[in-house]
Amino acid sequence: MKTKFLACAALLALAGCQTPEPQSVADSQRPPSDAVRREYVDALKGTIKPGNFVKAEISSVVLLDPEKQIYAYCTRTTERANSDWSYIGLGLQHNMILNLKKDDYRCHDKRLRYYDFPELRAMKY
Repeated sequence: MKTKFLACAALLALAGCQTPEPQSVADSQRPPSDAVRREYVDALKGTIKPGNFVKAEISSVVLLDPEKQIYAYCTRTTERANSDWSYIGLGLQHNMILNLKKDDYRCHDKRLRYYDFPELRAMKY
C-alpha cells in the first residue's frame, strides 16, 4: 500500500499544471463516502506518525472526467508543529487512488466544501 501511495505521488508530480476547475465540476460535489475516507487513512498508515494532526478535513468528491469516470477530492490538515493548513489533492478511478499532489491548487477553490475528518486524526499504526 505504501508503495502504491508513493508511486501515485510520483505520477502526479509529473502531471504538470492545470487550469482552474469549471463550474460544472464544482456543481458535481458530493460528500466523501466511508470507503473514500477508509482508503485514504489506509494509504497513509506507516507513512506518517499517528496522532500528528491537530485538525483534519476532507473535501467533497467532484467528477473531473465523466468519460473516464475520474473523481477528485482534497484533504487539509494542521500538525502540532505547524498550525497552517497543508493540502493534498487526490484523483480516483474505480475507487482506487490514481494520483495525489501536495498543495494542489484545486484544493484552495472556495467553492469546494470540506468536512471534519476524525478518522484521520484518530489514525493508529
